[in-house]
Amino acid sequence: MSVIDNAIRGVRWRLRATRRIWRTEATSGMPLLPPEPIPDGRIDAPSAGESLPREIAWVRGWATFPTGPCTRVDVHLGEHLLGVARLGVGRDDLARQLNPTAGLSGFELKEDLATWSGPDGEAELRCVAHGPRGERHELSATVTIEPAAEPPAPPELRPMPVAGSAGDGPVRTLFFTHQLTLGGAQLYLQDLLRELASRKLVDATVLSTMDGPLRDELDELGVPSHITSIDVAKGPSAHLGRVEELVAWADGRGFEAVFVNTATVTTFPGVQVANGLGIPALWAIHESFPPALIWEDLDPVVRRGAEAALGDAAALIFEADATRRLFEPFARQGKLLTIPYGLDIGELDAERAQLDRPQARRASGVPEDAELVVCIGTVEPRKAQVSLTEAFERVAAGHDRAHLAIVGGRRDEETRLLRNYIEASPFRERIHLIPITPDVHDWYGMSDLLVCASDVESLPRTVLEAMAWELPVLATDVYGLPELIDDGKTGWLCRPRDVNALADGLERALATGPEERHEVARRARALVERRHDLPTYGQRIGELINRVSGHAVEVQSGAGEA
Repeated sequence: MSVIDNAIRGVRWRLRATRRIWRTEATSGMPLLPPEPIPDGRIDAPSAGESLPREIAWVRGWATFPTGPCTRVDVHLGEHLLGVARLGVGRDDLARQLNPTAGLSGFELKEDLATWSGPDGEAELRCVAHGPRGERHELSATVTIEPAAEPPAPPELRPMPVAGSAGDGPVRTLFFTHQLTLGGAQLYLQDLLRELASRKLVDATVLSTMDGPLRDELDELGVPSHITSIDVAKGPSAHLGRVEELVAWADGRGFEAVFVNTATVTTFPGVQVANGLGIPALWAIHESFPPALIWEDLDPVVRRGAEAALGDAAALIFEADATRRLFEPFARQGKLLTIPYGLDIGELDAERAQLDRPQARRASGVPEDAELVVCIGTVEPRKAQVSLTEAFERVAAGHDRAHLAIVGGRRDEETRLLRNYIEASPFRERIHLIPITPDVHDWYGMSDLLVCASDVESLPRTVLEAMAWELPVLATDVYGLPELIDDGKTGWLCRPRDVNALADGLERALATGPEERHEVARRARALVERRHDLPTYGQRIGELINRVSGHAVEVQSGAGEA
């Protein structure tokens, strides 16, 4: 049933109810007839009867309940659980025609059907939505799974470039990144460059495909930067031509190595540039998505080149073993390294020392006696701020001093729909939606619990920074987070894409006594000091760059290095 049909049914119900009141026997206290139920939802894609090739597939839809947004959506294909859908996807059309709750009732799941073990032919796609009070809606559509195409040949692992005779002094290194705006991967690069510069292990130049405020930071470090453009959407010939232009730009500048930061569609050409220069490339990959998902929109030939670049790199560097395992089929054995990245803990400690917590709370509009739960990150479905808001509503009545601050609002539809939902909440006075800010350190200091509700994260910087601030953390158990957090000892873990599980996790953390919570925070701080020290990380990366470029420096051994 369409939304328009539902609106018509609503009008008919109001007319029937009005006629009943106008009847002579009706009284002012007589209850109205209950409305006919609104539609429970719909699968928008794939459509019924659609044929699905065994490649990346999107499942999109929406489900709503009178008691609130759905708390979990299990997606089944045939007899197999395909996955658990992402929640809180904005649907402005439903918000306008139904209510603010319906505006955040969208769900989506992106899966590679090449890994689905079911048979070819017709299969039933079922999306089972769960409501706040245990209700269930089951949405279904029959689709056809096409036979698998001939599997592509594995990436050709060509010989790595062999460095020539190394020059004297620091390794001249071209750092290839996607943007210089604010973000976890960008701040990672800034910290790394600062550490490498202080140790004089490399002579760095940064090439970025987008400008941003971090360029000023590079200038202060004495690191030159060059802003360029790469448009992989134009096809193989244009892409190859652009790589050749970048090789020509870099040739003669004396670069001895390339360091690629992130696995976006605009950064993998950094390895191809290194190949063109005949120098080795190292690649720091932060994305916890299989390559098929990262590069799904690329031209097949360009995508093949991106996959081959994984094999061409001298080393692939990951911050979590779970992320590393996604890329194992694409690189040589022994070239995938897990090296948990480092934080400048001294800088964080300096911020802690000068924070006036009561003043910071007054300036932010948070009551001084509040038990403050904070979520830091750009508002988007992957970060699950909608689910966190729902989970907070579940526990707020039992914790009357609890407040929730969501730091990361933007001027976009997702933020507007979340704001509308909050304004309709019975706990709206205790939920604060804060615009995105480049300086979030005060929020660590004024909060009592940080929540990372994301459904995909490798090793989020906000979690590490919170642990360094001795701020307890509740996080979803995705990718690198269970490698970092020992549930109940250095933080708390819960299942992703499940509002009930998130509410249970919130209750566990908030019900923990002050002394035990302090002990959790103390152990977390000790772990970060031991595992994520920036000088140690910078030394290991610097020595790795020196080694692959032919400089006579030994790399320190460490856990997780293959």
